[in-house]
Amino acid sequence: MSVWIRVPVLLAVFLFLFLGIAIGVDIWQFRNGSEAGVAEILSLRKESRSTEDASDRSFTIISYYPTIRYTTAQGRYFEAELADSLDEPLPAVGQDIAIRYIAGPRAQVRLDRGPVRDWLVAGLMFLVSLIFLIVALIFTRRDIPEI
Repeated sequence: MSVWIRVPVLLAVFLFLFLGIAIGVDIWQFRNGSEAGVAEILSLRKESRSTEDASDRSFTIISYYPTIRYTTAQGRYFEAELADSLDEPLPAVGQDIAIRYIAGPRAQVRLDRGPVRDWLVAGLMFLVSLIFLIVALIFTRRDIPEI
């Protein structure tokens, strides 16, 4: 097999493997260092993006980003706009949603979508890297001459 095929396949393997590991480590660190909580939705910011697919059909992607207020275990109140968008059906303003947060100087807050959904992304990236690795091993093996 040509080196022009081996190199991109192996680069794809390492890229997806690195991304899967990096996402998994981030999720693990956040889930271990964060606390579960409940936040009240104060407002929803709508963001629309128009895009086209390969057949030149355009469609609009609409995302809703909530601004929330939550109370930490120490009794401190915080407000923040989440970087995570909400899925349909949208909760109403004033309704409570589940969050995970890290208080302190490096404060972070994210929607709590559950451990299964969190690990699904990292697992899929790792699975894609394994598929690329198997393809790379099959197509990059050296031909052994018969004796």
